[in-house]
Amino acid sequence: MSLKHYRLWTILVFTVLLVVISSPTVNGITSQNHPIQIAQTIEEPSEQVSQATLDYLLADVTEPTQQPSVTRTTIVETYALITWQWGETGGQTVLELTDETWQVLVSGGGAVDAATLVSFGVPADIAEQLMAQDASGD
Repeated sequence: MSLKHYRLWTILVFTVLLVVISSPTVNGITSQNHPIQIAQTIEEPSEQVSQATLDYLLADVTEPTQQPSVTRTTIVETYALITWQWGETGGQTVLELTDETWQVLVSGGGAVDAATLVSFGVPADIAEQLMAQDASGD
């Protein structure tokens, strides 16, 4: 191999390595510091937040023995509070509509309160509305 070919080969190899290393996904696996973007092809906002929540809950599960289900959806302006059940465990997920995509702010077992919503960036008045509507079942 000539020196010219060796240099071209070296440049090619380093370029490929740079692309692979800097790529946020490898073989469809998203690293934890890159948020999962959920396609918004569903028209109804309650269906969008439900699907976004289910996608989030199942993101790290390869073979779930049970499927989670959304039991209640509350939406106020660009924020949503989802109550879900997964087997014997239940919890809530809080989402915000950003650039036409519902993004999970926080999700976990148990119930959240207005102070928790505010600590994750939900304005206080909207947090109170979410809690009130969620409690009334509207």
